[in-house]
Amino acid sequence: MATEELAETRGASMNRLVLFATIASGIIAAYLMYKRGESIGTIAKNTITNPIGSLVTEVKNKV
Repeated sequence: MATEELAETRGASMNRLVLFATIASGIIAAYLMYKRGESIGTIAKNTITNPIGSLVTEVKNKV
């Protein structure tokens, strides 16, 4: 029983970590797009549909 509870707690913590990482990457990507001069509509569309991919694209544009 204790190992099942530990596994559930670990799973919930991992899900929460993935959620916060996704939100953070979307915010960072939106900021980078804003600094580059993208329109608000484009920023919203890209970061809502694919926040991690948007961040990767913006980092590639910076380098």
